[in-house]
Amino acid sequence: MSSSTNKGSFSRGSRDSMRCRAGDSEEEEEEGRPDFIFYFKMPTKGIADNGIADVKLKPILEESELVLVRYELPFGLNVAPDDETGEIVVKGDGAVEKVGDILRQATYWQGNRPILLDISTNKAEFDLIVKALMTNTTDVSDDIVLVFERPGASERLEVNMDGFD
Repeated sequence: MSSSTNKGSFSRGSRDSMRCRAGDSEEEEEEGRPDFIFYFKMPTKGIADNGIADVKLKPILEESELVLVRYELPFGLNVAPDDETGEIVVKGDGAVEKVGDILRQATYWQGNRPILLDISTNKAEFDLIVKALMTNTTDVSDDIVLVFERPGASERLEVNMDGFD
């Protein structure tokens, strides 16, 4: 089963809406690879300010980078659970995301409040993830933020901000 919508447009926000830094060196020595540490402005509706998400995310893969995307609503996304790992992976290229990217986090709404959903810890409940993604409607927000982990060698800890230019 996959979740896919064909509507939507891609919007690039300003780099001011997202910042990143490498994990602490002590973490790297103790646990191997450092965590991804970043923050971004939560989605809004009109002039509402919903604050900043300050995120620390442990990489799943040995070699990867994070890709953050902010889409205007409505948006399109083609993802499904991977048969081998159970991770929620991209099955069709989007404006920024690529086949094989792992969906790690996404914003969703509870009432008028945006929340960041950790997809990897909820990967066994794909229907729940789809329902959470579907709370991102133009009734409550202007945009959605998606966080992907992209497989591949990276010379340094990197958060790709292509979706925030």
